[in-house]
Amino acid sequence: MLVDDSVVARSIFARVLGNCDGIDIICEASDGDAAVASLDENEVDIILLDIEMPKRSGLDALPDILAKANGARVLVVSAFAEENGPAAVQALSLGACDTLAKPGRTGFSGRFSEILIDKVLRLGRSAQERTDSKDAARPLPDYRALSKPRCIAIGSSTGGIPAIQHILRNLDDSLDCPIFITQHLPTAFMSFFAGQLAGLTKRTVKVAEAGERVKHNHVYLAPGHAHMVCHRDGNDVIIGHQSRYSASCYCPSVDAMLVSVARAYGRDGLALVFSGMGNDGLVGARVFNEFAAPVVVQDMQSSVVWGMPGAIVKEGLATAIMTPAHMTDMLSRIATSS
Repeated sequence: MLVDDSVVARSIFARVLGNCDGIDIICEASDGDAAVASLDENEVDIILLDIEMPKRSGLDALPDILAKANGARVLVVSAFAEENGPAAVQALSLGACDTLAKPGRTGFSGRFSEILIDKVLRLGRSAQERTDSKDAARPLPDYRALSKPRCIAIGSSTGGIPAIQHILRNLDDSLDCPIFITQHLPTAFMSFFAGQLAGLTKRTVKVAEAGERVKHNHVYLAPGHAHMVCHRDGNDVIIGHQSRYSASCYCPSVDAMLVSVARAYGRDGLALVFSGMGNDGLVGARVFNEFAAPVVVQDMQSSVVWGMPGAIVKEGLATAIMTPAHMTDMLSRIATSS
């Protein structure tokens, strides 16, 4: 489904995607209200959604679209996805899977078309894998023996922001250890993302600065332009920025964070890996296992894309497989029983 007030944009999207095997354009809409109405009559898998539209914006209509979408994935394709970081992060927080900056009229070919097709195919493929896989019903390992962590490291990508928000919003106050978060987002989005998370918790939330000492009740976000790592300096843990990390093609890299956290905290660290494409976090999970530190991943059914959690599960590195709600319950039990 194509939702955009520009007839030109919709025609270009239809031509680019319609020529790709496995993709069919089912319907189009020129604004948010029309999109919601169209979902009464059409069943779709992927929705391309513009943000800035007349009558009703994409952001305003997004909750209603998702309510009627029957599990369809929403990919925001808008100039605002690049120019307006707050709007893009808000869309991801409301449940959009991913964002893509819409180019000018002369820039729809070449690299943009390749990226658009790849994102649509990946989202469609992940939905099919979630339906077909037996991993969705895999029983949870016993996690009752877990001790209170001295730090929590969270890795996330496509579809993971709502899970991060759920954890921070519901985290027990007595669990005051530092929290490190690597979320795949552009640099321009990070400050707004930090502010958004700060509104959900009493903890201090900030984009991590190189050289600062880690404190309790603080949440540190990886900057978009560098990998967030840490190292131990006596009794303190110091945050660093790493410009390159050969084991990962992602920046910021979940692997770079997890490897450094495992080495700094040993078995006292706890890793949470949420929805995301690819396998970022797999190398870090291996190092966590070497230190006998727990790695808890999001389950398939609640994940938008089970790439990152699934890679860890398939290699037998997951201590537990849970929904974000069950993770919150687990952390509350750990906090109150320790």
